[in-house]
Amino acid sequence: MSSLVFEGRAVPFQPGDTVASALYRDGLRTFSRSTKYHRRRGLYCGTGDCPNCLMTVDGLPAVHTCVTTCLEGMRVERSGGWPSAERDVLHVTDFLHRMMPVGFYYKTFIRPRFAWPVAERVIRRATGLGALPETTAAARHVVHHEHVEVLVIGGGIAGLEAARDAVSAGASSVLVCDEGRVGERVAPGPVLDRHRSLEAQVRALDAVTVLENVTALGVYEGLHVPLAGDGELVHVHPSNVIVATGAIEEHAVFPGNDLPGVMLGRAAAALGGVHGVRAGERAVVAVRTDEGLHHLRTLLASGVEVVASAVSSELAHRLPDRGLGEVVVGGEVHEAHGGSSLASVVLRREGWAKRFDCDLLVLSIGLTPRDGLARMALPGEGVTVVGDAAGARHVDACGDPGTVCLCEDVWMHDLEQAWDEGYRNTEILKRYTTTTMGPCQGAMCGGALSCFAASRGEDARRVADIPAPPALRTTARPPARPVTLETLAAGVHEIVDKRTSLHELHVAAGARLDRSGGWLRPLTFGDWREEYRAVRDRVSIMDVGTLGKFTLAGPDADELVDRLFPCRTDDLAPGRTRYVLTLDEAGYVMDDGLLARLGGGEWYLTTTSGAAGRSEARLRNFVDRLGLDVHVLDRTSQWGAINVAGPHARDLLGRLIDDAIDAGSVPYSGFADITVAGVRCRAIRSGFVGELAFELHHPRRRGPELWTALDEAGLAWGLRPHGLDALELLRLEKGHLYLGQDTLPDDTPVKLRMPWAVDMSKPWFVGKRALERMGALPLTRRHVGLEFDGGPADTAELRGEPLLVAGEMVGRVTSAERSPVLDRAIGLGWMRAVDGGFPDRLSTGSGASATVASTPFYDPEGGRMRG
Repeated sequence: MSSLVFEGRAVPFQPGDTVASALYRDGLRTFSRSTKYHRRRGLYCGTGDCPNCLMTVDGLPAVHTCVTTCLEGMRVERSGGWPSAERDVLHVTDFLHRMMPVGFYYKTFIRPRFAWPVAERVIRRATGLGALPETTAAARHVVHHEHVEVLVIGGGIAGLEAARDAVSAGASSVLVCDEGRVGERVAPGPVLDRHRSLEAQVRALDAVTVLENVTALGVYEGLHVPLAGDGELVHVHPSNVIVATGAIEEHAVFPGNDLPGVMLGRAAAALGGVHGVRAGERAVVAVRTDEGLHHLRTLLASGVEVVASAVSSELAHRLPDRGLGEVVVGGEVHEAHGGSSLASVVLRREGWAKRFDCDLLVLSIGLTPRDGLARMALPGEGVTVVGDAAGARHVDACGDPGTVCLCEDVWMHDLEQAWDEGYRNTEILKRYTTTTMGPCQGAMCGGALSCFAASRGEDARRVADIPAPPALRTTARPPARPVTLETLAAGVHEIVDKRTSLHELHVAAGARLDRSGGWLRPLTFGDWREEYRAVRDRVSIMDVGTLGKFTLAGPDADELVDRLFPCRTDDLAPGRTRYVLTLDEAGYVMDDGLLARLGGGEWYLTTTSGAAGRSEARLRNFVDRLGLDVHVLDRTSQWGAINVAGPHARDLLGRLIDDAIDAGSVPYSGFADITVAGVRCRAIRSGFVGELAFELHHPRRRGPELWTALDEAGLAWGLRPHGLDALELLRLEKGHLYLGQDTLPDDTPVKLRMPWAVDMSKPWFVGKRALERMGALPLTRRHVGLEFDGGPADTAELRGEPLLVAGEMVGRVTSAERSPVLDRAIGLGWMRAVDGGFPDRLSTGSGASATVASTPFYDPEGGRMRG
């Protein structure tokens, strides 16, 4: 037989056992100790709703053992109690209620001041649910997303019926999730038979997917429902949500209600009917629900002797014929007695009371809707509640002494004292007494707290079986169930690839893809050198849809761009573009791009691929800080872009357009709106590759047809698309920088040899004051162009090598490659000043000699790209 290890000894378990059922079969009755008074706590709810069965399992504390399936070799131990949970000397605090009144943390340790730090250490050691493991290796949790029409939360009868009905109503995709396995905790009988029949019907439907052993953590605006499973986090994005989470058996408040042996009906029935474990020898049962009658029959079938039955008058005629002991119609549990476990129960009805010796008290006295998830949803968001989750909240008598909150050890006299002190609202009662703030999040005690507040309120209606006023409910917040941070962090190790609309075409063309700036981009479509030659000699196309793309419009749009960018913008005519740097307040270069004036107070801005997200945040930040009336529209995902580059770029476009794109109509640094192969595009003349080029910005969804039309029309000139590998050399020959690769975080325009991009005569722009201060200081570092002689056979290996003068490092190579058109090795790098000047001759760590050279290396006059 399989076994687990419980506090150093082997405990056998049977197939289908939970940790709690195996331990209960083995004779364990004290499952935990209460937080404050260290009272013994036994198995209670059997549904993972109460704190009584929380133990440390395989090093993880606070695990609900009543719903945790046994595994071979599993290591289980109780937390709390010293020296052990079974023999806990801290139980002495149970006799010190007067010394630890409600809110005693705030009252007792005010003076002297040194008392609280000392008391805090003692309290922390005496309480808690166990220590977190410090050496356990982190597990990888996967994350994935599901988009469905209907999400049904709960695999009970109501949930299965809702899923079936949703398909009948035309839903094309329905996801049913349950935190356990469907029907696994239902005792044999008509209810389980109904479960199995519905389950078979639902699983046979093609439109339905059933996810088991996943817990819905919350209902977020959107709609968005995260599901935590074993090793995974599933983000569900449904159009509609059906909450079918059922109800919890009501927690009754009476003296001795937390003794081991006091158990809710579902726990007792699951022990006997599902796991074959007799919950007790002699039992008293209290039944007020139809479900309770099923539990009673299960108890009798499992061999439990029922010595007394307290039943409502409505159910009295439906009781089994025999085996019920003394039947007390209309009776209720008055109090329970015992030491380490239950010994007797007193039943009472008007004018009569009697004590019964027993070791088990089973309570099925009412249902509390498990509606926390439903109450998290915003009105009108498409969330429907069905079944017991939509039922009325039962309001029971709540003036008896006893434990209200099992998690936090809050008793009825604590609530009464808090009320007398002026805390007369459920929310502040919650905060002051900590009721509903424990692991169960109010599942057990929320109804009692609402009932207490209602019964003490001036307008309270002391009528049984009415819904508690909504105002008396505490706020429902996610997570609805406890979840580890490790699970919530699922997917942090995974890379989310952003893809352009042309991704599938690139894959079909055999492109080698890699990540760049957060995007999955083609490095090459085969031979990058041939792609390079296509740009320089013929024509090529490149997917540049990754560029950040923004529209800025509004009465103050002109002022925004003037104050945000360091160059002049007021002299930029509509239809023209200007290269712009983006500086921070320290004057450091953050990004670069193109700014196009559309006219009528509207601008179009492009940024580098990796900066789109932060650029939007920065734009909006300065709109708010400067108090400007500007609309910022991020069009990065809405628009694609294709760069058509090469000596025959204009010839290629001429085959696909009716618009004029000659140098007079669309000059260099200009743009025009044209139609290419039926696709409306904004054609921007750019020069990053150093050849005649048109960036065609277009609606993203039209990208594939535009790319295909260009690719096919370009065959006449030997067109080959190019990727990042070819672009690396093309831009290097022009001396253009890759921000982040060729630059450092504290580079200024002067250090990058780009003072021409800054107009210091402007009254103000972001970073101007810092540039003025730095302008008064000597330049200690600058960016340089380099020409190499010797060194590695593969010139690209020079990248990253140190630059040396007399054996001392003064800089570093940031880019390097051999240029076919120049027939020499070239590169970029940065260099520090040496004795107040910048040397012209250097060496690299691999022995190559380097000469400082002016840039651009290729076509320094720019005639080819301006043609």
